[in-house]
Formats: sequence, structure tokens, C-alpha cells
Amino acid sequence: MSNNVESTGILGQLFDPLKSTASNAPEAYRWSPTSQTWMTPLLIGMAALIMTGVGFAIDHKQFYFSFLVGWLFAVSISVGALFFLIIGHLTRASWNIVLRRIAEATAVAMPLLALVGIPIVFLGMHDLYHWTHLELFDPANSAYDPVIAGKQGYLNAPFFMIRVVVYFLAWSWLSRALYKQSISQDGGNGEARAKMVKLSAIGLPVMAVTVSFAAFDLLMSLDPHWFSTIFGVYFFAGAFWTVHAFIAFIANYLHSKGHLKGVVTSEHMHDVGKFMFGFTVFWAYIAFSQYMLIWYGNLPEETVWFRHRLEEGWEIHSAVLLIMHFVVPFLILIPRFSKRMGSVMSFMAVYFFVMQWFDLHWLSMPVLHHHAMIHWMDVTAFIGFAALFLGMVLYRLSRHSLVPHQDPQFAASVGHVNL
Repeated sequence: MSNNVESTGILGQLFDPLKSTASNAPEAYRWSPTSQTWMTPLLIGMAALIMTGVGFAIDHKQFYFSFLVGWLFAVSISVGALFFLIIGHLTRASWNIVLRRIAEATAVAMPLLALVGIPIVFLGMHDLYHWTHLELFDPANSAYDPVIAGKQGYLNAPFFMIRVVVYFLAWSWLSRALYKQSISQDGGNGEARAKMVKLSAIGLPVMAVTVSFAAFDLLMSLDPHWFSTIFGVYFFAGAFWTVHAFIAFIANYLHSKGHLKGVVTSEHMHDVGKFMFGFTVFWAYIAFSQYMLIWYGNLPEETVWFRHRLEEGWEIHSAVLLIMHFVVPFLILIPRFSKRMGSVMSFMAVYFFVMQWFDLHWLSMPVLHHHAMIHWMDVTAFIGFAALFLGMVLYRLSRHSLVPHQDPQFAASVGHVNL
């Protein structure tokens, strides 16, 4: 295989149908890795997912749940990247311009995630979602469930499939449109900035609605008796929390390869670290708000969801989530120095990935397992999607300039200093 990523043929067209412009970028902003750089995580990811697939023959229900959690981990990072871009464009922030291309490469992986995940979720609907069992809606059947039957207008397979497809079409279109305009800006398109702001103005309400309903459909409906109006915000908090960790991880990786020196500095990492710290607190606030309102309301159909997570070993998982998702990162990221150290930020990035997956696991698996457990397929699915996603992003970054160097605020972003 050629070491030049420009010569990847069909695979290149699948990963990035836009023509590569990396060779036209200034030397300081080019990255021309060998194909092994991005192929290695891709192959590791594929091998781990194949191993997970082997588990289908052992326990197909476990396979679907493990796959869903691993897939939603990758989807959450891509969703978080879209929010990162939209908020940056609408606020006209300058500090994050030098990090924008990383977020764009992360967000634009959405179509491939849809291609990989949606067919499996649709095939496993009957095992994942209890409400797809038609006998629950038949009053003449002994399994009839009046609570679920009352939600039939929304919880039915055709409408569910349409909604999921719409979510991913909207996210894919928006990420692709922003990415395309950003690349055209590298070529001197002076109207690209205004177009990205307009796209973001349209995209913000679209993202707010679709991400909330996607969280309801893909995660909350695993337990159709339970409901929480704040659940969409909870999912957003985790996604936005994790994407800053992913951006920090990629930026530090590029630094280790000698790229973006003097462009992405400790000042930018400090700001990324502040967002990581801020959304550690925000996630805890939303999680506590959800718990407090359900505890105060004391409605059986709501409290039973937390009861399942506070007994049979799940109470240990709940305690670990509280301490490791909130207390530990809170204490580590408080000091100024920790947010400016590349080694600390890289460690915390990986730590955030594990905790985001653990959170999704905690949300989903008590539906499947009465007793707390982490199955080997949970681990292989997580590693598979994490590695596959990393490979896709690294490949995309090699196709174009690592930074939007023609952006009017690029110089201000390079010179950014925290006060």
C-alpha cells in the first residue's frame, strides 16, 4: 500500500469525497502521514467489532446492547463536535479557530457512523426496545401494557425508524455543509464565513430538537415506562463534555508529531480545559436536577428507574459514576497549571472517553441485566468504535490543511492569550 494518503482510491472517496487540498496549504499546516497512521486504529477498530460480532452467536441480545452503547459513544462525540462548530460560528469566537478543523473532521464522520450503526439498531429493535413487542398493545393479550399502549402513537417501529433516519440526515447534512464551506475558505472564498454563520443559525435549533429526541428514542425508550424531560440536556452535556477531551487529545497527538507548534498553544489548551471543567460541573448539575425532580415527585413509574440503579450491584456503578465522572475531574481540572500541561490534558482526555462510555453503559445496561455486570462484548464494542472513529478522524485531517488559515480571525486565534 502506498504511504501517500492521496492514493487511497475507493476508500478515499468513501471517507472524504471532497478533493484533497492538503498539498495547497502552507507547509506549516500540512500533515502527510503514512497510511499506517490512520489505518492502524481503523484495523484495530474493525477487529474489535468483528470480535463483538462473534458474540452475536453466543448472546444476540447482549450483542445489540453492547453495540448500541459503543456506537452511541462515537455518535455523542460527533454530535458534540457539531455543537462546538455551531456555537463557535454564532458567537464569532476567535480562540477556537485553530482547533476548528479538528472539530470539523470529527463532526463530518457522522454519515459513516450512520452507515455502520443504523442497520444494526434497526435489526436489533425487537431485542433492544421492549415497546416493539406488538402483544403489549393488544388489550386481549395477557401481556397487554396500558402504559406502553398509551404511547403507541409515538412508540411504533415505522415512526421510530423515520425519526432516526431524519436525525442522521440532518446531522450529516449540517456537518458536511459546514465542512465544505470551511474548506472553500482555505481556497479564498470570502463568503464562506458568512455562510457558515447562517448555517449555524439554522443548525442550532435543529440540533437542539433532534439531539433531544434522539436521546429520547435511542436511550430513554430502552425503558419505555420511564420518562424525563431533561434527558436530552443530559445527553448533550455528556457529548459536549467529551468532544473537548477529544479535541485536546488530537491536538496533543499532532503536537507530538511536530505539527501546529506555535499555532495551538497552552493558551488554547487552557480554554479547552476550562470547557472540560465547566461541563464536568454542568453534567453533574443536570444529573442531580433529574434525580432531585424525580425524587421530589415520587411517582412510581419514574422512581423505579433509579431504584434499578441503586440495587443488585448497580449502586456501586452509580457511586463510581458520581465520584469518577464528577469529583475526580473536578479536583484535577481546578488548578490553572493542569489545564496547560499537555500530558495532563492527554490523560484526562482518555479518562473522559472511558467515563462517557461508562455513563452510557450505566444508562442502558440495567434494562438488560438485573445484576450489575460489564460483559466482554461491552469492552470490545467500546474499543472497536473508539478506534474506528479515531482512524476516520485522522484520515480526514490528512486531506486538508490542519487549520483554517484563511479565516479572517486566524491571526487573532494564533495570538490568543488567557487573561
